[in-house]
Amino acid sequence: MKQSFLIVLFALITFPLFAVDTVLLNFESATVPLTVSSWQNYSKSGTAASTWSIANPKSDALNSTANCYKIVKKSEDPYWTGLEITLASAITITSANQYLHVFAYKNTTSRIALTYTPEGGNQSSDVWQISNTTGSWIDYVLTIPVGTKFKTLAIKIADDPGTYYFDQIVLSDVGTSLSRTDITIDPTLKSQVIEGWGASLCWWANIMGGFSDAKIKTICDWITDPVNGMNMNIFRFNIGGGDNPAHNHMRTDGGDMPGYKASLTAEYDWSQDANQRKIMQQLIASRIAKAGVNDIQIVAFSNSPPYWMTRSDCSAGSVEGNVGNLKSDMFDDFADYLTEVTRYYHDNLGITFNYIEPFNEPDGGWWKALGGQEGCYFSNADQITMIRELYSKLEAKDMISYSRITANDANNLDNGYNSLLTYQSAGDIISKIDLVSVHTYGGNNRALLANWSKNNQKKLWQSESGPISVGGTNEHQIMVMSDRLITDLRDMKCTVWCDWQIGGTGSPTNNPWGLIIGEFNDPFDPITRNINFYIRAQFSRYLKSGYTIINSSIGNSISAISPDEKELVLVLSNQENYTRKYSVNLSKFSNFGKVNQVRTRVQESLGVKNSLTTFNLSGNSFTYDALPESVTTFVIPVNQTSTSVSEVENKDGNIYYSGGILHSDFPGERSVSVTVYNSVGQLIKSNCQVPAHGVYHLDLQNGIYILSTRVGSRKINSKILVFE
Repeated sequence: MKQSFLIVLFALITFPLFAVDTVLLNFESATVPLTVSSWQNYSKSGTAASTWSIANPKSDALNSTANCYKIVKKSEDPYWTGLEITLASAITITSANQYLHVFAYKNTTSRIALTYTPEGGNQSSDVWQISNTTGSWIDYVLTIPVGTKFKTLAIKIADDPGTYYFDQIVLSDVGTSLSRTDITIDPTLKSQVIEGWGASLCWWANIMGGFSDAKIKTICDWITDPVNGMNMNIFRFNIGGGDNPAHNHMRTDGGDMPGYKASLTAEYDWSQDANQRKIMQQLIASRIAKAGVNDIQIVAFSNSPPYWMTRSDCSAGSVEGNVGNLKSDMFDDFADYLTEVTRYYHDNLGITFNYIEPFNEPDGGWWKALGGQEGCYFSNADQITMIRELYSKLEAKDMISYSRITANDANNLDNGYNSLLTYQSAGDIISKIDLVSVHTYGGNNRALLANWSKNNQKKLWQSESGPISVGGTNEHQIMVMSDRLITDLRDMKCTVWCDWQIGGTGSPTNNPWGLIIGEFNDPFDPITRNINFYIRAQFSRYLKSGYTIINSSIGNSISAISPDEKELVLVLSNQENYTRKYSVNLSKFSNFGKVNQVRTRVQESLGVKNSLTTFNLSGNSFTYDALPESVTTFVIPVNQTSTSVSEVENKDGNIYYSGGILHSDFPGERSVSVTVYNSVGQLIKSNCQVPAHGVYHLDLQNGIYILSTRVGSRKINSKILVFE
């Protein structure tokens, strides 16, 4: 990084086109410079806890200056202990100085947050940055919006007490951190086994199910395909209640869900909800065709009872919102309604709802009559009553063998956890629930939920989430969801992660919710895969059903190992708009094959959203620079036998596939014979005579293939991923 003295400050403000770094503070002087109007510590001891200029604790390649700033955080100090500095004069932020760099030295794994306060404005939000590096300098970076009148900065320390050092506080045009964060992956620290990925069908399927058969098949292929799609196998099917036909207030993007029974005395009308049903049937067919197996699990969930069962005579909610809307004498009728629909789909359509959820976000006080969508508040006491009635109906109709209860799909995971404690106090409810499901729009009790589910031997699913109230750019919201997904998997240890909306109206630049988008009002309008489709696929294609989550040492990463422990997957999410450098430590593994690295950036055009590169490991570690607003997945063959490693790396020759061409190099041979199989062992090409030194044109569709190469008396098998 280029450095200069404080005297360049005036020049930078006057001539912002010069990309020169501004050193705000380097702490070489024991006195506070005139450029600083005030400074304070957040520790209880105040400035007595710090030293303005003290010897560098360990000079290294990143920071070799003589002196720095020292602060001691004690156990009684608040978690935001740190340093705040207000400059004497505001600095106008331009593209030449929009990145704030701060060097930090620590012997703990505590998180660090950088914030800024513009002149006359409010402090930016805390974004805690994780680095497990200890005993050496770390370069933390914060992006400041161009045009900001930068006046105050703060460095905040979370987590652990200890001695911390800061140095080289600089404004720069360089958005890349100079330090490299270590990532250690430990397969001995195992967590949950993944069951799959999925989403709700409500409400997009109520619209897209009316598209042409060809378009419906394309959509469902994109969703379920394990190689070219999102590899989803978990779906939430909405059993609509149906609103009062005299009303006209439901949203027009599919939220006006039909019910199956128009009144207490009416017959069931099984022709209702044809669009959602058609999507569900095609999802099953597509999954079988693309994955070769029907491993789909379906949750039937209700947003509201039918309007004629409600107090308000409206399926959007009660008049009050935070008062239950289901009539007190209708709990058994509602349980009968849900089980009748479930039984019909099972017995007549061959569609099994593995779980029934009698309420959706019952903690929401916003479900009010004449609102835009179905919804119903249930108190914890009413939830308990409903679960008892539903379980009784399932038993009476002999349905327990194929459909069990899940609860409670709370909007806020803390509310979900508190409901579980209430269920537990009731004595008979926990045994009636097979699956715990929560939404992660809000709340913090992920670890408590994980521990509760483990102690009570219940599966835990994150059944709905999305970027509600996130704000910022479309790309920022998508990347926030990427990080939330990782947090849910790491801290809540859920075995399934679900999106709310797969389909939506809009374009890739204005819809951070829909994974597949088009124009709902025009069934002939083209559909496209949205940016977050590709971001989601970075996880769902590679963290497969049956893979076990294992420990990775930084919070913006998730790693997993295959059932045979031969394939390691590491996913890195960088939501920052600057490059972050990493060093990946694989010392707990051995015998590596060729690494596949797949990356998606939210700013790239859709045509090159996923980029694939391959490389061989040298030693047991590698470095990687994660580009701004990107997700990168590494698929690493590990723990191979010496024979299989020879086959993959093939030190006596090599063959690989790229851009429709086989490239071969086998010293001492004239030609080799190659047979190609797909991922399930079906023959694709037989006995291709390939030059031992040259190329061979071979068109393969996107997918996973086995190349069986015969070189003289040797037979070499290698797996390739085609993703053009």
